[in-house]
Amino acid sequence: MLIKSIPWNPLSIVCLRGLTAALTLTLLRRGWRVPITRTTLPAAVCMFLTAVLFISATKLTTAANAAVLQYTAPIYVILFTFIFLKKKSRPLDIITVVITFGGISLFFIDRIQFGSLLGDGLALLCGMTLAGVFYFNGLPESRPLDSVYLGCMLSVILLPVLFFDPQLIAGGPLPWLMLGLLGVFQFGLGYFFFSKGIKQTGAVTASIIGMAEPIFNPVWVFLVIGELPGFLAIVGAVIVITMICYYNIATSARNRRLANSTEIEEDSIQIEET
Repeated sequence: MLIKSIPWNPLSIVCLRGLTAALTLTLLRRGWRVPITRTTLPAAVCMFLTAVLFISATKLTTAANAAVLQYTAPIYVILFTFIFLKKKSRPLDIITVVITFGGISLFFIDRIQFGSLLGDGLALLCGMTLAGVFYFNGLPESRPLDSVYLGCMLSVILLPVLFFDPQLIAGGPLPWLMLGLLGVFQFGLGYFFFSKGIKQTGAVTASIIGMAEPIFNPVWVFLVIGELPGFLAIVGAVIVITMICYYNIATSARNRRLANSTEIEEDSIQIEET
C-alpha cells in the first residue's frame, strides 16, 4: 500500500527504504559490523535484488500480482535442487510445480488483457531471487539477520539515482513519512522480529504466517487505493497460494515423520547394544 502511494522512482524507494532499515537494524544489533561469509554475502545480494524487483514490480503491476508471484519462491527452490544438486524430485514436487505454473499462466493471460506484462515478469524474477534468500539462509552456517542487514546496506549503491528523481522534493513531506514507516517498521523491525520468531515456532506455523502477506497485501491496497486485480489473476492467486501452502504443510509433516523414525531407530539400536 505504501509503495503504491509514494510517487517516487522505484529505485529511490529501494535505496531510502534499505538505508532506513539498515539504520534501524544497526540500533537493534547494537553495532554496524557484519561478518562477510560465503552464506551472508550471496544471501544479502539476493535480498537486495529481491527488494529492487519487488518494488519495481509493485509500481508496474497490481499489488496482488507482485505479492503472489514473489511467493512462488519455493517452486524455484524445487527446480534449482533438481537442476543443480541433481536430487530426485518427489511426486508432490512435480505436481506442485505444474499446478503452480498453471496458476501463474493465468496472471499473464490476465495482463495481456489489461497490460503491464513487464511488472509480472519482474515479480517472477523476484520469486527466483527470494528463492536464493531461502536457500543461502537455510545452510547450516547461515546468519539470516546478518544477511538482511548487509542486504539493506547494499542499498547505498543506488544513492546516485536520488539526484535524478525530481519527485523527492516535489512530492512534499508525506512520502517521506511513508518511506520512514516502510524502512523502520515494514522492513527493519519486520525482518528483525521474523528472524527471532522463526526460531521459536514450528515450520508449518511459520510458512502459514508467511503466506499471509500475499493475501492481505492486495486487500489493504484495495481498501485504501481501490486497486483490484482482474478475475483471472484472482483465480491464479488462489491456485498459487493454496498449492504452495499445502506443499509447505505436507513437506513439514514429512520431515517431522522422518525425524521421528530416525529417533526411534537410534533408540532401538541403543537398546540392542545394552
